[in-house]
Formats: sequence, C-alpha cells, structure tokens
Amino acid sequence: MSDDSFFLLSESLLVSDFVDDPEFTEVTFNGEIYTLYRIVRITHEATDHPQGWTHMANVVRVRTPALGVALLRVVDRSIEDARVTLSGIAP
Repeated sequence: MSDDSFFLLSESLLVSDFVDDPEFTEVTFNGEIYTLYRIVRITHEATDHPQGWTHMANVVRVRTPALGVALLRVVDRSIEDARVTLSGIAP
C-alpha cells in the first residue's frame, strides 16, 4: 500500500503513543464477518488522506495467525474504522 499522503514514522514509537487499545475488529462482507486484529507497529501517519485514513500499521490476526497491513481511522486514540490486507501466515 503506497500513498503520497502517508509519511513514515520512527520505529522507536510505540503503538500506545497512538491508540489506547492495540486490538480492533474489522467488519467485512456487509457486516457479516468480524475479525479481531492486534497492531504490531504503526508504520505511517497520513495527512489529508482522501478516504479519511489516519494511519497505516502492521497487524496480526488474533485467532488464526496471519500477518497484514491495515489502514486505520484513529479518532481520539480509538480505532473508528479499519481495512486490512493480509499478506501471509504468521509463524
């Protein structure tokens, strides 16, 4: 996922610097599927993203391990919306 409105964040930043809870649920397929994810690291922050995303993060699926990248909409340290693209199975 590459976008000119995202800029890379320092690796020294913690997930807790951005959100109160590193776990969030993505709802897909017209609200029929709920998947729990945990943020591993927030990698990018967005400025004026056309779709309203505020951050990009590396995530892991909680129940059945898989790695992915998430676009997040963070409001007041809470994840309001997310779109996850899975990239592989976690070890």
